[in-house]
Amino acid sequence: MRLFFSSSFAALLAFVVVLSACSDSKPQAEPKFKPIPEKRADNKGDPETFDRRVQAVMNEGSQNQEGLAEAPRAAKARPPNSGKEPMVMLDKTNRPLGEVVSHKDKLDYYECKGVIAPWFQELIVAEMNYFNELADLPFVHSENCIVTYGTEKSLTPGRIGVQFFETRKEFDKCVRNDFCPIFRTVNFVPVNKSLMRSYFLSNTNSKEIFQHCVTDTGKWHRNSTCYTIE
Repeated sequence: MRLFFSSSFAALLAFVVVLSACSDSKPQAEPKFKPIPEKRADNKGDPETFDRRVQAVMNEGSQNQEGLAEAPRAAKARPPNSGKEPMVMLDKTNRPLGEVVSHKDKLDYYECKGVIAPWFQELIVAEMNYFNELADLPFVHSENCIVTYGTEKSLTPGRIGVQFFETRKEFDKCVRNDFCPIFRTVNFVPVNKSLMRSYFLSNTNSKEIFQHCVTDTGKWHRNSTCYTIE
């Protein structure tokens, strides 16, 4: 029997172990990564002003002039904030609805189509590309994505996320061959009956990692994971 959950499905994911928002493999495999440089945060001015700018971009897109100044390319997106379909479709065991297309010890992979609602996928792609532009990373494309589910061997069993890629070639190298020079994922974190989006980006060339949290209401927390937001 298959069940379709609404956007409030976060409560059904409460069994997810709240540990780290980072990838199971990348943070441990790349110990030489350094946090995002402070100068990136400093040149944005007042944190509250920057938060307002980011929220405005996500809600208003190209109509917001401040957002255009921060990330002009990404700000052109006009993603929806809601839709008629559930955000994520799960079966009765709270696993992604569909067949496993690839399996590893720590992660099961599913196609995005049929699991992630089109409107929600558009939203998280827009948010990811906003953070890509701030980090000087290439944009990702909606069609190059995969849903991940943490297995029992994972640090966070049951955690559901989405990995995005710039090209299909990058997708194949990362998922099939574990070669991910640039790694970008968003994990869905249930907190206080709401669903937050915890973004993790890494670049092996610059040895940097970038972490962001977006709450269910669109509030943005920079240099943070959703596991530390109260």
